[in-house]
Amino acid sequence: MIFDEVRVIDDTEDNFTYIEKIIKSNEQEDAFYVLDVGDVAKQHRKWLSTIPRVEPHFAIKCNPNETVIKTLAALNAGFDCASKEEISQVLSAGVSADRIIFANTMKQNSHIKYARMVGVTNLTVDSEGELYKMKNLFPEANIIIRFRCDASVAEIELGSKSGCDPGIEAPKLVRKTRELGLNLHGFSFHVGSDCGEPMAYGRGIGIAQNLIKYAESQGFQNVKLLDIGGGFPGADKSIDEIAEIINQALEGLDPSIRVISEPGRYYVASAFTLASFVFGKKTIIEGDETRNMYWMNDGNFGSFIDHLLEIKTNIPISLNKPVSEKKYLSTIWGPTLDPFDCVIRDYWFPELEIGDWLVWPNMGAYTLSLAGTFNGILPPAVFPFIKREALNLLVLEQKIHPKIGSLLGTEGKHWDQQSKSTSLTII
Repeated sequence: MIFDEVRVIDDTEDNFTYIEKIIKSNEQEDAFYVLDVGDVAKQHRKWLSTIPRVEPHFAIKCNPNETVIKTLAALNAGFDCASKEEISQVLSAGVSADRIIFANTMKQNSHIKYARMVGVTNLTVDSEGELYKMKNLFPEANIIIRFRCDASVAEIELGSKSGCDPGIEAPKLVRKTRELGLNLHGFSFHVGSDCGEPMAYGRGIGIAQNLIKYAESQGFQNVKLLDIGGGFPGADKSIDEIAEIINQALEGLDPSIRVISEPGRYYVASAFTLASFVFGKKTIIEGDETRNMYWMNDGNFGSFIDHLLEIKTNIPISLNKPVSEKKYLSTIWGPTLDPFDCVIRDYWFPELEIGDWLVWPNMGAYTLSLAGTFNGILPPAVFPFIKREALNLLVLEQKIHPKIGSLLGTEGKHWDQQSKSTSLTII
């Protein structure tokens, strides 16, 4: 299996059959991901049709996988970067600097200098100190002031760390920007990760419209950007309700203002499926009760930090048919020695055996990007694939996305439509 190529599979196959092929062909024992490139493209297509005015800028922090970046680059998406390293990674995929927003509100000096050197001009701030950095290090930058607009329901609240008060601090920053002779280019907000209150987007857009008017009253006539941030759900959740609220709120916005966003999990949550290997088992009998403990080769210090932080718990599907449907109280441990490396505690499972595989769907968001190497356990490898129907659709869309040709290798070197065992390379 070639890691830097995308395998083309038949439409009759699914994630499970592809996982089984990898296990058999590689004598696989390490945990690994399969990445459905067609799913990423489908999400992009859905975005363009559902929220057509808003230009998506994929949040690299959510999943920095190279295949995802190159796929979205070929589809003309933008990118939200938070560091010098993320900017460099995106630029290396052939993305032009004007498709990047440096959205970290507190930036290291060397990272600001790098952004200036490579031509990334849109930078987000939320404090006077950051404005002084811009004055000293990047005076020609396009300043985007981020204000706080928290959703009442979100998986992770972000406003306590990033974003200024919209009523008092934001106007002060507008005036300070004018005093320093900097270019105020726009405003941004972020409602929180995995937003559960769609109206928060409408609220944020309304606040931004008022701030734009205030900026104009202070002499800024070039406020031409509104960044509505991230928080868009992925996996099996729909963005339709959020899209309706955003579209309605944008009806009153000056059409000359460019609107962008920072979706992360929306693009990758459902595209990645994890397979982990059960390499250890311990059975404990307490009176009449039998409890099983299992060890697998990925854990809370790898792909399951959400479990460690008690943000959410995923439940796996066994790839191997259990001998019996009888269920036992079970605990699943990760591979490290740390007692906090407990992925699932006291859950009723059919009995597993050493050598079984567990499949974890919807594992693309904030998993690989947060995986460490504690105890020398490396993050899982990624095996990207695309179904033939999805590939054919991308070929047809060349009329819409001229750069998709490089994604598909349409020169004939990488893709044979009749072949049953081919691959394509994302260039």
